[in-house]
Amino acid sequence: MRPVLRSIPRPQRMNQFIDQFDLYRLRTKRDAEAFGRVYDRYIESIFRFVALKLPNKAAAEDVTSETFLKLWQVILQNQEPIRNVRAFLYRLARNGIADFYRKQASEGSVTFSDSETSTIDEDPVFSDRSAQHRAIEARADLRLVLDQIERLKESYRDVLMLRLIDGLSFGDIGKVLDKSVGNVRVIYHRAIKALDGIIPPEHE
Repeated sequence: MRPVLRSIPRPQRMNQFIDQFDLYRLRTKRDAEAFGRVYDRYIESIFRFVALKLPNKAAAEDVTSETFLKLWQVILQNQEPIRNVRAFLYRLARNGIADFYRKQASEGSVTFSDSETSTIDEDPVFSDRSAQHRAIEARADLRLVLDQIERLKESYRDVLMLRLIDGLSFGDIGKVLDKSVGNVRVIYHRAIKALDGIIPPEHE
């Protein structure tokens, strides 16, 4: 079984350079191939994030498409600087999810759950790399995490997906979820603890 941390893509400085080069090509040359490269790099992780929060695949596909369309518009119109493409896409996706549920609610189709509308008030900040966390990350492979993560409450799922699956920093996760870095750290540690309770230890 591969350790989680070794199987999870981590943000690399080179990837950020590539992203910035593609953004430059888009802004200055309207280079469709550059946008295609950005799309290919992030489509899978953005769709996975969206699909966990929406009621069906069709809705997830629509919101994902809208996310990349908005990215294209922001880039071409120079609406705001984009320092981290991945984190910016997650912010757009999160806004798209909120728009979907607002529209559904206005039509009387759905109601919001507490986890979708409330902000979690968390307290103390723990160290980033406790022995307990290293243990769970070392014995749980990526597929097992994905299989079990849906059993957690939404705030835990969000932070775990962004941290463990997509490799965002705590700072970037905070920007995506509109939370402080300290709040994100606390949620992450509590989520790891909850995940530790549902993932069985590795058998020798």
